[in-house]
Amino acid sequence: MPATAFVPGELDIAMLREMYRNGAVNLAGIDPRLNVTRVAQSLKIGRARVAARMKWWKESGFLQKYAVWLNPSLLGWHGAWVSLRVDHHRSKSDLFRRLGLVDGVISAMDFLGEWVSVAVVAPDPASLKRRVALLRGLVGVTEVEPPTPWYIPEPTRPLTPLEIRVVRALREKPTATLHDIARRVGVSTRTMTRKYAELVEEWAIWFVPIFDFTALTQPVVSLNLHARAGVGRDVISRTLRSRFPLTLDFTTTGVGPDISPQDMVFFVTLPSIASLEELEQLVGSLDGVEHVESYVMIRIIDYPEWFDSHLESLASQSRLLPGSRAHGTRSRSSA
Repeated sequence: MPATAFVPGELDIAMLREMYRNGAVNLAGIDPRLNVTRVAQSLKIGRARVAARMKWWKESGFLQKYAVWLNPSLLGWHGAWVSLRVDHHRSKSDLFRRLGLVDGVISAMDFLGEWVSVAVVAPDPASLKRRVALLRGLVGVTEVEPPTPWYIPEPTRPLTPLEIRVVRALREKPTATLHDIARRVGVSTRTMTRKYAELVEEWAIWFVPIFDFTALTQPVVSLNLHARAGVGRDVISRTLRSRFPLTLDFTTTGVGPDISPQDMVFFVTLPSIASLEELEQLVGSLDGVEHVESYVMIRIIDYPEWFDSHLESLASQSRLLPGSRAHGTRSRSSA
């Protein structure tokens, strides 16, 4: 645990809810440029408090970085989660190295024990099946569950050459100011602001925070449950927060795993690992809850190679198009 270990509190949960779309965690992540003042105003607290907490997220090592993902459907690809089990937790370090060699693996979530959840993209069901077979054949893997496809909004148009340059610049420096990004791609800040807003609102780019939960002083649990039809998420969420206030809902709104409304996921920060049994008993006792699983979250691993290689291919193609930089774009002053 680092010397600046991060002690999470209700303010951190409130800030995360505000920064994610729709007030709940989702696959598409958050916008790292969300104005500190805007968050503070929404929460009705001082700006300095919000800024200090965000600074602590980074200094403690909890927030490792932001990864900028291109919507895979812009390339005709689709995503899925694949959960796998290893023969022993000591096998994981080698597994994570090997995962980076599988085409289409873009991230992984490490859990305490033998389980790992892997984010995979593929151009079609047959290709996804082959990738799952590759995962099943990795050394140390003893079980692979069927993939859970993502719901991804289909793009309404392809990326322009300028937008490809913007995405590549954002991936290189996700937290740079829009003014700095505009200078790098050769447009005005006004044009950059407009393009950035379009990319975010059209779900063309996703900002995904890469967290290391070992930087926290308290364990964070992914609580997965299945409820009987007619049982509302709100009731379960309120019950959880009444006992464990540091709880975040996971939603599939906009982007996320294609699961039924009765399959629910919550991220719960516990006072200690000894509270895990109490959490499971609480949820299991709720009327209508039929199945409960809990996994202690360790860290997120980012694999940037797939995005980098495909963006490079898109950029190479765009240089051959009329209006690209190779054919002479407008200057910043005229953008």
